[in-house]
Amino acid sequence: MTRSINEPRSNENRSLSHSPPGTGDLKGPLEDYVKESLPNKVKLVRNKQREGLIRGRMVGASHATDTCHFSSVLSGDVLVFLDSHCEVNEMWLQPLLTPIKENRKTVVCPVIDIISADTLMYSSSPVVRGGFNWGLHFKWDPVPMSELGGPDGFTAPFRSPTMAGGLFAMDRDYFNTLGQYDSGMDIWGGENLEISFRIWMCGGSLLIVPCSRVGHIFRKRRPYGSPGGHDTMAHNSLRLAHVWMDDYKRSCDRLLP
Repeated sequence: MTRSINEPRSNENRSLSHSPPGTGDLKGPLEDYVKESLPNKVKLVRNKQREGLIRGRMVGASHATDTCHFSSVLSGDVLVFLDSHCEVNEMWLQPLLTPIKENRKTVVCPVIDIISADTLMYSSSPVVRGGFNWGLHFKWDPVPMSELGGPDGFTAPFRSPTMAGGLFAMDRDYFNTLGQYDSGMDIWGGENLEISFRIWMCGGSLLIVPCSRVGHIFRKRRPYGSPGGHDTMAHNSLRLAHVWMDDYKRSCDRLLP
């Protein structure tokens, strides 16, 4: 957690961000750490009840202050969402801001490197893009060469059908215009595909930026349950299919419980 809080501040230009909000389940120790080590730099927001990842991010976005102003040209706010179990690399933020500066309806993701859940060692990942199957599970796919054939070659941002969900940046006004996340989804699961579909189908675009890298701990199992033992992944996926997929939802219905 301390690496997640400290590294975004140390590996960016301070003029690019102000008061990133943090939402989490730690109580006294986290509050003490923020107060002692990061005064006036991190805003810690507490929910009164368990809201889960989806509504928790919406709460965090509503509390975010003015954030990124890129070379005084990027007017307006940019929201950057990071999971708690992340560590950013050097110069990670600037490459994410450039495509948003050029088009406010562009949503950008870094390349997600791997942090070992056992040793916390950081290692690089190959450049891949997001996809999904008919069970509405996210998966990584190779990037077609046609997406990498521009003048900037392998360093240029490229289109991705979907995002992994834990790490992305987007214009605040565009986030609100899209309706944010689907607040009817519960706790966790499917929200990454839902917002990906929403972006592409509502006039936006989703890019992965190879020059921005952020490490992420891919845990071996989900470390928390759901209220009443309900399968929130299935609930959320069915909601996604029936809202966004029209007749294609029948292909999902055969695989979803």
